[in-house]
Amino acid sequence: MYVVTFYSFKGGVGRTLALANVGLELAKKGRRVLLVDFDLEAPGIHTFSIMKPKTNNLGLVDYINQYTNTRCAPDVRDYIYEAKGIGKNDGRLWIMPTGTSDNLYSQKLHSINWQKLYKEQDGFIMFEDMKEQWNDSYEPDYVLIDSRTGHTDVGGICTRQLPDAVVILFFPNDQNLIGLKPIVTSIKEEDKKNNKETKLHFVMSNVPDLDDEDDILAGLEEKFQTELGYDSLTSTIHRYDSLSLLHQALFVEERPNSRLAKEYRKLTEEITNENIKDREGVIDDLKKRLRGPLRLRGDWKKEENRIDEIIKHYAGDGELLYLLAKKLKNLGRSKKSDMLLEMSINSGYHSPEALLSRADTLQKEGDNEEALECIWRAFEYSDIGYEELGDGVNILRRIAPENLLKIADTMAFKSLSPEGCSWIYSELNWCKPGLQASVDLLLKHYENKDQSVSNAESIKGSLLLSFIGLGKFKQALKLFGTKRPYPEDLRDDDSFNYAMAEWGLSNEIPKDMFQSVINKSKDCTLANYQQCMSIAFWAIGDTKEALARIKDAINKMDHQPHAEFSCWQYLNVTPEDFVKDCNLIIELINGNIDKPAFMKDSPDNLLFP
Repeated sequence: MYVVTFYSFKGGVGRTLALANVGLELAKKGRRVLLVDFDLEAPGIHTFSIMKPKTNNLGLVDYINQYTNTRCAPDVRDYIYEAKGIGKNDGRLWIMPTGTSDNLYSQKLHSINWQKLYKEQDGFIMFEDMKEQWNDSYEPDYVLIDSRTGHTDVGGICTRQLPDAVVILFFPNDQNLIGLKPIVTSIKEEDKKNNKETKLHFVMSNVPDLDDEDDILAGLEEKFQTELGYDSLTSTIHRYDSLSLLHQALFVEERPNSRLAKEYRKLTEEITNENIKDREGVIDDLKKRLRGPLRLRGDWKKEENRIDEIIKHYAGDGELLYLLAKKLKNLGRSKKSDMLLEMSINSGYHSPEALLSRADTLQKEGDNEEALECIWRAFEYSDIGYEELGDGVNILRRIAPENLLKIADTMAFKSLSPEGCSWIYSELNWCKPGLQASVDLLLKHYENKDQSVSNAESIKGSLLLSFIGLGKFKQALKLFGTKRPYPEDLRDDDSFNYAMAEWGLSNEIPKDMFQSVINKSKDCTLANYQQCMSIAFWAIGDTKEALARIKDAINKMDHQPHAEFSCWQYLNVTPEDFVKDCNLIIELINGNIDKPAFMKDSPDNLLFP
């Protein structure tokens, strides 16, 4: 049970409307919710049409009067009714109103002596017992309390004794700021005294939707943030000028696509994200934090305490432990991340993502055998994402590149679409086993006549580069048909690749094809492009321009180092290896080398000694 109080120092900020919409949204999401109306002098929850009781129900004021008269805690079930037909997926909504709507209500309310209740009649224990009864009788996931405004005894009960969290709604003016400062201070002091931490959600509400050209609103927001001591607003709820407010529309139900409904849903998400006992909320919070920039809740100690609480509460929940492990890894807490990852897998959570994360950790620890086992288990899943596939390929390449030859037979790779096969090529073309694996994957789709032109061109391009890198020049040339194409009919990149394949197969430099590359040259500053152009100029005998181009390629890589495709190896290479390849091209230009090594080692080249 997670108790959340909705509080505002002044009225007119839509506090009760916000509470009702959040409560309804929680019930729609399958949560069990109890709404408690503590705004005893101006009750409002029971006035919403779908929350109206069918009979004149007893409520909180009646409960307190019964207690003070008998000094015995009544059965809370006699003071609560259910709003039927609201919740979905096991969600339910109960309401504890202020009391019966009759002529005696005011008399009963004013007969309560709050100071005497606490000093002489164990009022604190009475409300603690009420909380226990809420939990025992209804097992609610959330209790939402609508507190009255101002500085009152009731406000203290609602903001300090009962809640796990307080939603503080305010309109950004000095009156609200002055009123809220002692309230916020008292909550923090009470927390310090009782060694607890009440989560405070600051919500700027009833905000006019106007052009703030003088930054008036921004300045007030900054002032509230500084003086109330919060990092950022939980949410902003704008003023909504609509006649729907006259009949108290619950926007998340009646106008779900309105901006106001979206703002109430955001507030609901922020509340559930902070509730450690709400599994769905915790998972949503972890996923959002993994997508966005790294940030902590306050200092690291607070974050670590929260993480430890989550671990304690979800010790056997593999999915949640895995997400927590990812978050800790992103925060640089590798040791704890590895521990949680192992706990996740041991609990039976064998998602491909978790297995590959575990494989990455194991290979870093030198346990390659166990890492390989995790990778093959991950590759048994047909729904694995591209990013995870790339991670698995990269781990294999580091510890056992020869195993890349077997990936085409796994469910993960058998299920790849044409787009996926083209995408994975960029992860495989770091070594020759990877190129062969790429060919095995791409050939399955190459002759599919039903695919789009763009897919067909992408697959053909990846196959071409793979064949050349493997020294399979005949197969590379066959991709262009049975007859040699006219150089001018090819694109510049196809002209270059055709020229390299023909050179590798025949041991003769096809100057016309390389000349075509130069004729089609464009203003491109990429290091790889300059490397290719250097070979083209050398091939037609212009060594001066060839040297200028290759030196430019080296200079670009030195200034902005990055992994790059090298036409000297037809592989992706590191920045250091790219520069080494460029230096070998200089040796080619100077006449010290006659061709790239992959041409000499080609299986096709053996036919042409």
